[in-house]
Amino acid sequence: MLKKGDLKSAVVLFLENLAASFEILGSSFISKKAAYRNLYYGGSNYSRDQFSRKVSNLTRHGYLEKDANHPDSFRFTNKAKLKIIEKLVPRKDGVHRFISFDIPEAMSTKRNQFRKTIKRLGFRQIQQSLWVIDHDVSELIELAAREYGVENYIIYIVSSTSDIDGYIKKKLEK
Repeated sequence: MLKKGDLKSAVVLFLENLAASFEILGSSFISKKAAYRNLYYGGSNYSRDQFSRKVSNLTRHGYLEKDANHPDSFRFTNKAKLKIIEKLVPRKDGVHRFISFDIPEAMSTKRNQFRKTIKRLGFRQIQQSLWVIDHDVSELIELAAREYGVENYIIYIVSSTSDIDGYIKKKLEK
């Protein structure tokens, strides 16, 4: 019997495999047949029935969205993108991105969700409310901020140099 953590891992694994088979998580719709074919030829062990059940479950739980005009098509929701956000992070480019946020206590659940998301992206805390990363993740930060409804409490800063570059380098190497 699967434990709760195992079930989450199975969801994440399936979403990652599905996303990898298309190499993008764009906003365009994907046909179920094409998705199954890509997974099948990519070495997936899912039968058609298992695949259909997975897609139905993920749709019911808000990870996939059906196309109203084409019921056999779906696309990834923001919830799905946030679930596998680590797979979406681009390569390092040497430019530092800082994020600072002051989300009110009344929104502590959303603040904690946002904090977990930026940690999964690879941000490192350098002060109480100041975090840094050396990847361009601006689109993912916008996505997370909108999804959690905290965009008004966040500042995103891009900097090629700072007076704490050595300290930042040590933090990012951890």
